[in-house]
Amino acid sequence: MIRVPHDVKKSFLSVIAFLLVLGTVACSSTPESSQGNSSGQSGNAPQPAATPAPGNAGDDNTPKPGGILKLARAQDLSNLDPIVPGDNMTIWTLLLMYDQLVRVSADGNGIEPALATDWKISDDHKTYTFNLRKDVKFHDGSVMTPADVKFSLDRARAEGSNWSWIYTGIESVEVSGENQVTIKTKTPYAPLLSSLALFSSSIVSEKVVKEKGKDFLSDKEMGTGPFRLANWQRGQKVELEKNPDYWQTGKPYLDGVELVQVPEDTTRLFQLRAGDIDIASNVPFNTMEELKADPALTVMAPQVSRVDVININHTHEPFGDGKIRQAINYAVDKELIIKTVLMGNGEPATSYLPKMKFFNDQLEGYKFNLEKAKQLMAESSKPQGFKTKLLISSGDETDRQIAVIVKDQLAALGIDVEIQMMEPGAAYEAVNSMNYDLATTYFSTDIIDPDELTSFEVVSTGGTDAYHTGYKNPKVDELAEKARAELDEAKRKEMYMEIQKLVSEDATFLFLYYKPASYAVQNYVKGFNVLSTGNYRLEDVWLNK
Repeated sequence: MIRVPHDVKKSFLSVIAFLLVLGTVACSSTPESSQGNSSGQSGNAPQPAATPAPGNAGDDNTPKPGGILKLARAQDLSNLDPIVPGDNMTIWTLLLMYDQLVRVSADGNGIEPALATDWKISDDHKTYTFNLRKDVKFHDGSVMTPADVKFSLDRARAEGSNWSWIYTGIESVEVSGENQVTIKTKTPYAPLLSSLALFSSSIVSEKVVKEKGKDFLSDKEMGTGPFRLANWQRGQKVELEKNPDYWQTGKPYLDGVELVQVPEDTTRLFQLRAGDIDIASNVPFNTMEELKADPALTVMAPQVSRVDVININHTHEPFGDGKIRQAINYAVDKELIIKTVLMGNGEPATSYLPKMKFFNDQLEGYKFNLEKAKQLMAESSKPQGFKTKLLISSGDETDRQIAVIVKDQLAALGIDVEIQMMEPGAAYEAVNSMNYDLATTYFSTDIIDPDELTSFEVVSTGGTDAYHTGYKNPKVDELAEKARAELDEAKRKEMYMEIQKLVSEDATFLFLYYKPASYAVQNYVKGFNVLSTGNYRLEDVWLNK
């Protein structure tokens, strides 16, 4: 049972009543441990698991070729150039069209080969030599070469890349053999292999990019992945078709994929029940029990490395005041949100990192404490409160319900919150341009090393201005830089534990919760799994129709 202080019981009950109405509406409707081989040694790194060949119709366990998979998502893509986007819908699509030298293993705990078959690390941990697969082809039929790898990685770490900050430890990338590239680092660089698994490390065709120009990849692609772009109808859908030359023999099983943009949760679930789509993502938790009762559907809640927060724009007054940020964190009851909005599917967030490698499980976070929140407000620069806006994505029932609770609970501090709704793509752009006060968002890691999210979320020089919050703590910046060069795992862990402690004390975000992903899938869809990094390998999926 959640204990509610007497002075907020009345407002609590009004919130619950409103949430029940919303729930009724919704129901009728949104860690680098395996590094291939040891330092200074050569040999074969672990290979992707072998897959069975397509079988006969009627065999429910053997993949069958053919068919188009329709997956509904809330948001459209932004920019298809691997060195540009930061939104998951685009990132997860890029991973279907492009390959990298290495990739995160399916269990989320290591790194496995992709375009590189194996690699060797020098004794001083400053030289990495990668042997490449032979006869890998781009989507235009041309053969990938080591020169393409060098070109792609140099491009990813160049000034024009939005992700150049993750490659600062690299000194050079060179072609060192007929099917070999060598990467040298300035100093020992602990997250290198993980960084090479990042989508921005995708291998593109040097010839095509140079011939077509630097903007060619913004709405087209030239990768080596299991699917190639067939059509992009902005605001509606992305059509992918099977790559017949894919290097993983027999894959993909599907003839193609349609990633359909459906911003409204209610519409997405209606289309699923009607059989118009095969998979619905971002299923509201208050609809899951009803969906589970449908014998034609499978409801999935896979654990992913994700943390949900409300971004706080430190450059908008009065959010530069740490006492106000702390007061907001104490005033919002995360347990209430988890119980009433997530239907118990989550736990309060205490760190900017998801539960992943080097997660600090010693942090207490900000447990609901209205008296403490009021005390901090009284000591702040705005003791009488102020007006502000909370930006959420339209059509997202979860965000809307959270916004209602946050608005109600911050009113107890004299903070008047106006809920501002925008189409998901517009909301994303508003955050990127720092044109917001508060905004619901979440972070999920693309790799197994904490370096990416640390640099992305809380380092002021990380390339995103601490994910467009304007947060700056020199000690955090310094520790993050040192952690990159530290090869001793125990010492690295200590640094990340300290970074998380500092970010928590600074109340950089309004920390909300850790929750699983949520999908509803037609039973005839086989082989669909969500990785801990949040993406899905649709080359493994087949339809048993």
